[in-house]
Amino acid sequence: MSNSQVLRDISRHLRQLLLDGLSGDESVSGASLSEGNISLDSPARLAESGSSNSGTSSPLLSLYLYQVTPNAHINNRSPISSNNGEQHYPPLSLNLSYLLTPLDNSPETCLLVLGRAMQVLAAHPIIRNRFLDSLLRPNPPEVRLTLNPLNLEEMTRIWNAFNQPYRLSVCYQVQVVSIDSIRLPAEEPPVTERLLDVHQIVASNGGEL
Repeated sequence: MSNSQVLRDISRHLRQLLLDGLSGDESVSGASLSEGNISLDSPARLAESGSSNSGTSSPLLSLYLYQVTPNAHINNRSPISSNNGEQHYPPLSLNLSYLLTPLDNSPETCLLVLGRAMQVLAAHPIIRNRFLDSLLRPNPPEVRLTLNPLNLEEMTRIWNAFNQPYRLSVCYQVQVVSIDSIRLPAEEPPVTERLLDVHQIVASNGGEL
């Protein structure tokens, strides 16, 4: 089912897409890359530390989940019926915002890496994986990855929040990601049939009322 690990799993999925795509481009990497070359950590923190989370390889890209927001349109859904007829609360539906930032010391390499990364992500606009499955939703909404164009002022606000000077970066949004509810289902099954009993009332004089 689509559980609370889905945020981590989607981030790992996107990182693997980038790893596979960048490793196949000699103009970018020249060799196979490892997970340490594409970090899920903040680009500001990576710039300050000068190393990846693992400490074994230098980061080439930062794929940072910087914001999680509710999807208002889907969160207003009614309860969902499972196969056994139980009523379950609808899942929490979210939009995920990512910041993609090249981190190489060479400006030219940063341009090559960012261009290739955007090319790879554009080729995979729909995320289909087992971690998105739900027992309650046999046909869940599509999970789409889209480029989220922010203007320079909006991007500058993000970097100001990092307390870092602006760096070339792009934003992506993943929507809609659902996390199944763990609230106990309603005890009573939904009403599927209504019975209406009609009686004729006869007046004392024998006529109908």
